[in-house]
Amino acid sequence: MQTTTTMASEATGDTVFIQNRLEEVQALAGLFGFFSRCIEAEADAALLGLVRGELRSTLAEFGVKFDEEFYHAPTEKLVELLAEEFTGLFVAPGCVSPYASVAETGCLFKEPADKAMEAYRQAGWDYQNRLSGEFPDHIGTMLGFYANLAGAEAAALSTGDIPLADEHKQRRETFFLDLLAEWAPGWCRRAADAALQPFYRQILTMVEQALWLELEQLVDRRRLRELVELNRREPKRLDYDADFRKASGL
Repeated sequence: MQTTTTMASEATGDTVFIQNRLEEVQALAGLFGFFSRCIEAEADAALLGLVRGELRSTLAEFGVKFDEEFYHAPTEKLVELLAEEFTGLFVAPGCVSPYASVAETGCLFKEPADKAMEAYRQAGWDYQNRLSGEFPDHIGTMLGFYANLAGAEAAALSTGDIPLADEHKQRRETFFLDLLAEWAPGWCRRAADAALQPFYRQILTMVEQALWLELEQLVDRRRLRELVELNRREPKRLDYDADFRKASGL
């Protein structure tokens, strides 16, 4: 009887643990998917509808609150305003470039882009850019991939496939540590500081906080201190010879 009771208790404990894990990764998938949507492409009426409606109370719980003008401004006008901000922050010359390659090497489409592409391939996803100027190491794309892996982990948990869930968990944690940890939080801080509109300033601050919370769970305190220092670095800037630029016509 005692053995049977113990086994039943252990089974119940396992069920509760799995359910808690499922809820956590479902929330993680939704959160990072939202971050990806905000950073990877311009805000549209649908996104603003979510932020000003369904997600308003949830974002407020994370400290993301906007003034009344944001909630009541005409949608078309706000979309146009945020499009200008998006271009100035992430696209135009002199922007806070959202690519890992630029942050780490000063150039586009370098080793971080190759590593991101390989991670996508190994997970069974195919990266396809919609425009010619897109690369696989865009922070929005990588946050979206992290969300997809969390979603895949949740799907495996919901069917009881714990080994597959663990595989997705290991893949997303490795991806986070290898491709985001050393630059992404610092990038969010710089982008938030450069933002003129409260929408991007607050969203980027929220992303930075979420990234640090994830890192606190994945690394020890010594490594966390190292990552804090690494994220204080300025983006890599290449030294170009002015005479060479003149001679080459650049």
